[in-house]
Amino acid sequence: VCGMLIGKNPQWATMMKTSKEELYFDGVKDMMKYYFEKGKKDDQIYVSDYYKLNKIDARTAYYVTGSNVLGPMGNELIPFASEEDAKTFAKDHGGKQIVKFDEITTLLVERLM
Repeated sequence: VCGMLIGKNPQWATMMKTSKEELYFDGVKDMMKYYFEKGKKDDQIYVSDYYKLNKIDARTAYYVTGSNVLGPMGNELIPFASEEDAKTFAKDHGGKQIVKFDEITTLLVERLM
């Protein structure tokens, strides 16, 4: 949707499945930007667990912000299936905060831009 090729960085790819289409994004940050504008509560949203690289439900994931790991478009929300993995990553990579899906705000996303 944002125009970047997700094939170059598939480990960062996210997907939003609406009632009409499947949308792909190059990272959580861009997906959330779209979600805030056009997303719906019943959309199915998937992100890739940073360590395991498997698709996980975005609404149950833990996200690390402020780390020294950059995504394809710079600062990024780094997703994990488990809180334990998120805490380990934050400790190892200078993460500042761990948030859940419902705690991600437009202000948080804007600060990552």
